[in-house]
Amino acid sequence: MGIKLVAFDGSEASRKALSQAEGLLRGDDELLVLMVVPVAVIAEFADVPPDISTSRAQGLVNAAVTDLRERGVKALGLVREGDIADEILKLAADMPVDIIVIGHRGLSKIGRFALGSVADKVARYATRPVLIVR
Repeated sequence: MGIKLVAFDGSEASRKALSQAEGLLRGDDELLVLMVVPVAVIAEFADVPPDISTSRAQGLVNAAVTDLRERGVKALGLVREGDIADEILKLAADMPVDIIVIGHRGLSKIGRFALGSVADKVARYATRPVLIVR
């Protein structure tokens, strides 16, 4: 069984990455959908409890995982807080991930961060193969 890690933020780019990762699945492979809520986003909304951004992220991940499972895909969702690239790299190092799949640009409302620089950092420092989807 292989694990395909997909960096997901709900943007069109990350949805394309999710679709590409699904196409890579063979046999008993599993798709791990990861969304990282940047600490800066949590700090930016200091008047709002941090779990609001995290709960929104969890909702997006849950919806993606539910959709995948309805199509018969083995899928698991995870939400972490921190630096996006660092959290992707940590998870890929901690788990037996075959490949990291990431969109080139992410423009979701959660933080409105460009995944371009995240994709560059992940590709540069990952110890696993990385597929950047444009």
